[in-house]
Amino acid sequence: MAFKLFKNDDEHFEDAVDLIKRKEYEKAMGALRKAKSKDKDGSLSAKCDAMEAFINLYNKQDDPGAYINAANKLKAYTGGPLEMGLSTFDPQKLAEECLLMSRTLNARNMPTDNPDASRAKGDRLTECARDFQTIIGNGNLTIREFFGGGVTVGMKESIALMAEANEAYAEAYAWDDPKKAAEYQQFAYNYRKQIGESGEKNLELIKKYAASATCWICGRDANGEGIHFYAMSSDISPCLRKDDGVLRSADEKFENIYVCRACYSSISRRADAISKYYYDVAQDDMRKMEARLQAEIASLQAEITSLRFQGFNHG
Repeated sequence: MAFKLFKNDDEHFEDAVDLIKRKEYEKAMGALRKAKSKDKDGSLSAKCDAMEAFINLYNKQDDPGAYINAANKLKAYTGGPLEMGLSTFDPQKLAEECLLMSRTLNARNMPTDNPDASRAKGDRLTECARDFQTIIGNGNLTIREFFGGGVTVGMKESIALMAEANEAYAEAYAWDDPKKAAEYQQFAYNYRKQIGESGEKNLELIKKYAASATCWICGRDANGEGIHFYAMSSDISPCLRKDDGVLRSADEKFENIYVCRACYSSISRRADAISKYYYDVAQDDMRKMEARLQAEIASLQAEITSLRFQGFNHG
């Protein structure tokens, strides 16, 4: 890249192309902006905008808005294939991929703080999975590959999204129907195995959702460990171990008992209330002690002042 004091639009553009080849994207965007500023007939502006918006994704691949901006700029460019470093792209197909990536990120960022929200997230992820299958198919995800994220085809991304969708559905059903949630986690596990992942987390949740226990305290049966029943540390005497059904209410080592959510939450809330009571009492005692200390300090300061005043008068 030769140095020249005053460069025209084409020369700045050539600098940008060279910088993109070297993966110096920040400098490349600066060169593209200079090319646009020197572009008197407007022949380069749309192309520069498209290239700048695309390489701007380098540090913003988790920003849905950046993909939308890139898609709009790419759609506005109709001057044929877009050369980016050593790669050549169809700007319209690249715009479709940008829009799909934006929708996918928005779906993945959806909340799951209640069953309806989890189902909505699952539906949106399923839609994105279908779009990856139909729009990208067995083609490579060009954006990820261009920026060094490895080679991934659309079908693999589709399967990964189906796994995420079923995990969202599982979360939606976990509160009302843990066994149904376990079925969705099984679907998610199968999808993850298809793309070479272990699915270990899915298996852990399947085990938890499918688990059942009888509450040691009230005797109610519950499904879904960590959701509808919990293990609580306890000291179980030999006498209590002789009771029928004790193994359903405690683990095999007799170190924990199983307690339903209702009993567990009532115990926890009562413990919190007791803790708060003693905390408030301690705080009140500290405030009273502080007030007494402040009064004593004030009394001592007054006595010192008085003694000093007396000494001054005698002097």
